[in-house]
Amino acid sequence: MERGIVITPNYRVLNGGRGIQLSGNVDPINLRKYLLFWDKIDYPVNNVIHYSGGSDIDFLVQEGIAKSTEVRFQKMEAHENGLIFLASQMAAFDANNKVENQAWSIAQPTDVLLVPATLSKMQGCLEVELYEAIQIPTHVVPLQDILEFKQRRLPELISLRDTMDTIVDQIMGAQDIPKRKTKALNKLHRDLNDFNRVMEETKFERVKRSLTAVATDPWFGVASTAALVKDYLPENYQPYVQSLNVAALGACALKFAYSELSVGRNIPETFRHFAYIASIRREIV
Repeated sequence: MERGIVITPNYRVLNGGRGIQLSGNVDPINLRKYLLFWDKIDYPVNNVIHYSGGSDIDFLVQEGIAKSTEVRFQKMEAHENGLIFLASQMAAFDANNKVENQAWSIAQPTDVLLVPATLSKMQGCLEVELYEAIQIPTHVVPLQDILEFKQRRLPELISLRDTMDTIVDQIMGAQDIPKRKTKALNKLHRDLNDFNRVMEETKFERVKRSLTAVATDPWFGVASTAALVKDYLPENYQPYVQSLNVAALGACALKFAYSELSVGRNIPETFRHFAYIASIRREIV
């Protein structure tokens, strides 16, 4: 099954999530991360406020990797304009997930997941973060070079992505955040080392990045109580950090936590890899 990611312009969150301030096209380092780990990219546009994806998106569209879903709104209230790009993202997310043999998630460029209130519901979620554990090419590395690298090293990329998914799947199935080394964690450790080793061999200019995956958990359903407050969580759901020793990167970590988040209202009650959010560190490695 092909994996796709729906992205947005770069922005920062305002007024506690009631609006956003645009700060340029898609973050170029985030875009290179999406290109490495996903098969398809969608940068949706809308009929209310047009904001170009820039030359990088144009290049990926020409290569058949990206597209720009056209989202048309009948009307938008004035107080909703601040979240128009996130509303477009959710519309494209819903449309793309109707396509057979494709699984789509959303990506947001901040460490706070934000879904417009009219398009969301509250849901218990598992957050799994690879903290400062991956190297991503900087904006000076041409996308064509990254595509060629991806073609040569696709097994390492797929293996790391699939291992992350496997860990999340196993936690969902067992209803237990692992507190010890498991086969899946050991494999993640090996895959991270393999990925970072081949990234180092490229001689690309790179930065450390973290990546947080947000998965909806059907065990919690739509929470209506304080069940997800830390003091009320069962022991097996308490936040947990697993230290990692990844070659060439120094101290890294795999973090697990449960929280109640706003997610897309059309997400089924079954488990889903819903979103990926970014934590930024610009240290050159």
